[in-house]
Amino acid sequence: MSARDAGEAASIRKIINRFKKSMAVKETTSLFLKSPDIFQISYKTPSGSLHPSINKMKLAACQGCNVEYTPAGTYSTFNDAENTMTQYKLTLQFGELDPIYDKDYDNHPIGF
Repeated sequence: MSARDAGEAASIRKIINRFKKSMAVKETTSLFLKSPDIFQISYKTPSGSLHPSINKMKLAACQGCNVEYTPAGTYSTFNDAENTMTQYKLTLQFGELDPIYDKDYDNHPIGF
């Protein structure tokens, strides 16, 4: 991700923060912890229907969020209050929460 202005830079920081926060365990006032956020991921065609040539996914949790702060190989920031990096590379890893059964392949050309 490369920001072209201060507004985009702020949006990129928010996106990175949101994914990191979503994959973290939630504290409660009780003895128990709450689960991380769950994602419903789907690929759509321009018309909004499910894409028939890309895999489907069941409900998933974000298991990994890797941020590369210097994807171009050099340290470079904007001259803003937060010294926002000029580029970020965000790699996310999702894991489905339910097992994939053979019958799940019946209703989609590619499957899971």
